[in-house]
Amino acid sequence: MTWGFELWDQFDLIANHTSSGIEYVEKVAKFVKERCEIESRYARDLRQLAKKFNPKKKEEEHIFTFQKAFIGVVKETDDLAGQRELISEGLTEKIWKELHLLHNELKTERRKHLSDGKKVQELLEQSIKTMEVSKRAFMKASEEAEQALQAYQKADQDMANSRLQIEKYKNISVEKGQACERAKEEYRNQLQLTNSKQALHYSNEMPAVFDELQKMDERRIQRTGELLVEYANVEAKTLPIIQTCLNNMKENGNSVNGPQDSKLLCDQNKTDYKPPQDIKFEEYSSKHTLTRQPAGENKGKKAKKIFTGGKKKKKNVDNGLDGNDQTLTPGEKTRKSKKKLEQLEAQVAQLKNSREGMEKMVDVYRQNPSLGDPATIEQNLSDNARELDALNVDLYKYQCYLAALENRDAPPPPEVYSKTSSSQPVPATSSSVPDGAPPNVPPPPEAAPAPPPAMLVPPVEEPAEDDEFEDELHCRVIYDFQATNDGELTVVEGDELVVLEQDTDNSGWTKVLKDDEEGYVPSTYIEYL
Repeated sequence: MTWGFELWDQFDLIANHTSSGIEYVEKVAKFVKERCEIESRYARDLRQLAKKFNPKKKEEEHIFTFQKAFIGVVKETDDLAGQRELISEGLTEKIWKELHLLHNELKTERRKHLSDGKKVQELLEQSIKTMEVSKRAFMKASEEAEQALQAYQKADQDMANSRLQIEKYKNISVEKGQACERAKEEYRNQLQLTNSKQALHYSNEMPAVFDELQKMDERRIQRTGELLVEYANVEAKTLPIIQTCLNNMKENGNSVNGPQDSKLLCDQNKTDYKPPQDIKFEEYSSKHTLTRQPAGENKGKKAKKIFTGGKKKKKNVDNGLDGNDQTLTPGEKTRKSKKKLEQLEAQVAQLKNSREGMEKMVDVYRQNPSLGDPATIEQNLSDNARELDALNVDLYKYQCYLAALENRDAPPPPEVYSKTSSSQPVPATSSSVPDGAPPNVPPPPEAAPAPPPAMLVPPVEEPAEDDEFEDELHCRVIYDFQATNDGELTVVEGDELVVLEQDTDNSGWTKVLKDDEEGYVPSTYIEYL
């Protein structure tokens, strides 16, 4: 069914219909554009919301499950904002621009087809107008010929007219009759032309214009439907990712664990102090002070009070292995030590992996010298050994440190990889034996002791008591010792020292007093008097 034959006489209706269809395309384009703006604003608001609630602090500080769950939801919300942005961009690029282009093309094409239709219509109207003119001319000529004939007949019957007058009327009648015949012939010819033009107009020319307009309108409808399908597909493509984000949000919510958070809070903040003991009651006559056991006092250690001329010297001992504040509780020191141990163990494992690879390369080069020189790899192995030994020393120091905190035996000393180090005795601590030690001095024990207690637990300051003195225990230095860390005391062979704290826990260190300075020296470097 075509417009050219079914609606051959509805030119104005077809023009109005195609105009309203094109306007509807513009209406759909405006709808899509506003939808894009809504999606864009929504995405922007989601971005700002996620940015506002995204944690400003480091990730490590958010350790509880409810914090991690909330951070996960915030991140998924930011991902949702990204998907809304994709929807906005997709609607703009694939739908709105296509609709805008389709609208402009349809307007141009419709204008052209209507112009062609108007031209065809004008040609038909012009032909009909010409036919009407020839018709009126024929009618006029026919009337004039009839009047001339009647005038001739009347003059011919009137006996009073002369022959000359009658002949004159006759000639006029003949001329009018000939003019009428010419007008009649011209009218007949123009009528045929008009009929042919009209038949061609309604059978070919105007139906062709209507058919083009029909094709244009059907193409508009088809393309609009395709874009509406694509309109849905743009969002449908993001649904799997959006669903993934929503599922991740559910997983984050389900990951919240109250007991786990409670346990983590205890693990992160417990001090490992024991509750204070009962306060002892003593008689004033005994001149003993009423003391309260410090909560974080070291096991079996008690600072001796030595008379120092009325002055209590406060030495700034080492603030932990990493220079941490000595106000840390034992629990905090344990946690920091474990964290440092993990870092050192990772570095040691990395160096060992590198060493294994280099050793394999050396074996390959030795079996097939054409592939390379083993000496180049051996130098790298030597450097690796030195780095590995240095890391192992630090690792062993922290292992001893942690063992002392956890009240357990120190681990065995690490393996020595450097060839030069294998022939040397293991020092009491890293760099604890002075460089200028005499050759006749016997080596220290095979296993190095843990780091000095000053590096583990800060000394407990007790109020000075001018009227109380305790028996002093003295010792003599049998080997020179050069202090390399804070909290250690440099001594030379023959020095007589006052023992402040004995090595009762087999840590390998004894706290002594030399003049007004106090510190730790290896227990194997002294002998008691």
